[in-house]
Amino acid sequence: MRKSRITISFAAFIAFAALCASPVFSFDVSPTQSKAVVSKKKQVVSSKKLLSEIVSDDSLRSNIEMLVLTDGGERLSSLRGNLSEPFSGNMETAARDYVLNNSKLFNLPASTLNSGNDFLKTVRNEQINGVSHISFAWNIDGVNVYNALIEIHIGKNGVVQLANGSFPTIKEVANSVSISSTEALEAAKSAASLKTLRGKARSELTLFCESEKARWAYVVKIPASDPLGDWEILIDAETRHEISRLNQMRFAFREGLEAEGVGSVYVNHPSAGPVENVKLYHLTSNTLKGEYANVVNEDTPSGISETHEHIYDPNDTHFDEANVYFYISNIHDYFWSLGFRRMEFPMTAIVHYGTNYDNAGFSMWEEALIFGDGAVKFFDLAKEETVTYHEYGHAHLAEIVSLNYSAESGAMDEGQADYFACSLSNDPKLGEYVCGKSGKPWLRNLTDKLHYPEDIKNEVHQDGKIWGATLWDLRISLGAKITDQLVENSLYYLKNGGPTFIDGYNSIMEADRETFGGAHSDTITKIFNNRGILKAHAEEVFTPSDLKTMATFNLLYK
Repeated sequence: MRKSRITISFAAFIAFAALCASPVFSFDVSPTQSKAVVSKKKQVVSSKKLLSEIVSDDSLRSNIEMLVLTDGGERLSSLRGNLSEPFSGNMETAARDYVLNNSKLFNLPASTLNSGNDFLKTVRNEQINGVSHISFAWNIDGVNVYNALIEIHIGKNGVVQLANGSFPTIKEVANSVSISSTEALEAAKSAASLKTLRGKARSELTLFCESEKARWAYVVKIPASDPLGDWEILIDAETRHEISRLNQMRFAFREGLEAEGVGSVYVNHPSAGPVENVKLYHLTSNTLKGEYANVVNEDTPSGISETHEHIYDPNDTHFDEANVYFYISNIHDYFWSLGFRRMEFPMTAIVHYGTNYDNAGFSMWEEALIFGDGAVKFFDLAKEETVTYHEYGHAHLAEIVSLNYSAESGAMDEGQADYFACSLSNDPKLGEYVCGKSGKPWLRNLTDKLHYPEDIKNEVHQDGKIWGATLWDLRISLGAKITDQLVENSLYYLKNGGPTFIDGYNSIMEADRETFGGAHSDTITKIFNNRGILKAHAEEVFTPSDLKTMATFNLLYK
C-alpha cells in the first residue's frame, strides 16, 4: 500500500518538475571511521539564471553581504545580509512566506507551489537570545527529501539575516519502492558487515537526489559495537544496494546541587601536576552519578561512598571514575556560563571501555562518552582533561545542530571540540599526556600554521586542525571571553548536514552581528583571509562588490 500511494502521488510532482528546471566522534582517527574520497574540487560554473534573479532585484542585491553558491555553482548555498523588511508576529509564518515569496532563489519546483505549502515541513522553530531559527524540509507525501533543507535566521530586529540551503532539482525518479523498512535494515547490516548491535536500529524512507535524478531509499541508523559506530547507511529501496555509508560516532582522540563530595583527580593530567583532592559538585547518589554526569566502570561495579568521598590511588580502577566526573562537571558549568541549557541531564561516561581500547569517543545516538585504557598509541584516556572536554564538546554541538561526520562539516565538528577543550584549559595543546606513550609532545596544537586548502587531508581530525586553529586565532585577537561566546552563539546559525568552512564563517559573522553589534567583523574576515578560507572559495562566493559589478556591466547577458 505504501509503495503504490507514494509512486502515484510522486508521478504528478515529476510531471510538473520536468517543466522547471548529513554518529561516534573520536579523539583520534578510528579504524571504523568513514574514509573520505580525495578528489579535486570541480570547477564552479555559476548559474546565470540564479545570479540574474539576484542582481536584477536592486533591493535584494544592495543588502547582500555575502552570497555563496553550491559546489557546482548551480544553486544557493547561503545568503547573508539584511535580506527582508522587518517581520512581526509569528516568525515561523514569516519565514515560510519569505521562502515562498523567493521561490526562484530557493529553487522551489513549480509543482509544489501549485499544491499549497505543506511541502515545507517545519523541522526547527526556536528562539535563542531573541534570534529566531526556523528550518523547513522538503516533504513529499509524508517523506522527506534527503538533506533538502532551507534554514532561515531572523534577527532581533525581525529582519532575515541569514538564509541557508535550497532545494535540489529533480527531473525524474529512477526507481520504485520494492522492499520494506525491515528488509532495508537487514541489507544495511549486511553491507556494513555489522555483527553486534548496541541498541535499537531505525529505518526511514527518503528520497535521495543526485544530479537531477532521485531514488527512493531508506536511511538506516544502526548503533553497533562490532564494528563500533553509529552507522548511517543509505539503501536503495528497489535494489537493496548500498548508496552511502557514514559512521556518525565521534571519536576522540549552578545552583540546586544535591550533594557536595570530594575526589582525588588530576586537575589537568599526570604530566601537568600531582593528584589533588578537589570538590565534586552536583552529586545525586553515593556513586559518581550526579545531575550532569553518570560515570560507569566497565571493569567493575562503580565505587560507592556514603560520605561522597571518592579518594583513590591513581592505580585504583575507581580513580578514573572520579577523574572523569570532575572533568564533566567542569565542562558542563563552562557551557552553562555561555548560556547553554540543553544538557541538564546525567551524561553517561564509561571508563575502562573495552579491552585495551586505544581511543575515546562520543556516541551521539546513545548519548554516551567512552574512554579506553590505551594500548599502543595512548596512555589512559580518562586521565587527561582535554580528552573529556573534547568529547563533551561533540555532545554539546549535537544538541544544537546535526552535522555529517565527514569532509568540512566533520572538520568543523572536530575543530570546535578542540577549541572549547583548549579554551577551557587555557592551553592550545591537546593530548600532551596521552600521547606520551608514542613519544609525541601533543596530539594537536591550535597554534599550528596550517593553511587552507593546501593543508586539507580529507580526514576530519586532520582538517579540524585548520578550523580549530582559525578559532584560536580569533581568541588571540579578541580574547577568550569574547571568542568563547562568539563561537558558542555561531553554532545556532550553522546549517544542518554538510556545511563548509564558508558556512562557518557566515555563522560567526551573524553571531557577531547579533551579540556584539558587528564590532569584530573586520577582525573575523581578516583572520579567515589569512587562513586562506575566503580566497579559496572565491569561485562560488560573491561579495557586494561582485554583485554590483555584475549589475553595472550586465555581464550575465553577454
